Amino acid sequence: MNSEFELIYRSNYQRLFRIAAKMLRDSDAARDVVHDVFMSYYFNCENKKVINDSKNWLIRCTINKGVDFLRKNKKIISDETAVRQDNTSQNIDNQIDLMSLSNLISKLDGKDQSLVVLYSEGYSYKEIAEITTMSFNSVGKTLSRILEKLRRDYETL
Repeated sequence: MNSEFELIYRSNYQRLFRIAAKMLRDSDAARDVVHDVFMSYYFNCENKKVINDSKNWLIRCTINKGVDFLRKNKKIISDETAVRQDNTSQNIDNQIDLMSLSNLISKLDGKDQSLVVLYSEGYSYKEIAEITTMSFNSVGKTLSRILEKLRRDYETL
């Protein structure tokens, strides 16, 4: 079990961290969430719970624990913490655009936010449907609606 767990940990940690960090916009909180996810996975395996698709289970658990974290902490990271230190005006403009978009995404409800995060990570509609247990058609329609809303909101900034 230990070598199998270690393999799953090594092959999934970075992916789960990126997802959590995009949701929470706080690397320390993202590390805590991913740690909790792997602890849950380990204890489920130790208790002989059958997990058919480890990768999807881990992603779904990360999203759920990220949403729970946001609910519990009502955590809103200030825009100043999101700005990277860079003196070129183009980079500053790009960072402001990314902050604005990130701020809009953080205001979405948990389900919509998780769809956007998974889409931004490059998952296909089919993979997103499997991870979220939504129908394939619903993923496309819902993402289209969310992205259109984000576009409209971004244009009004």
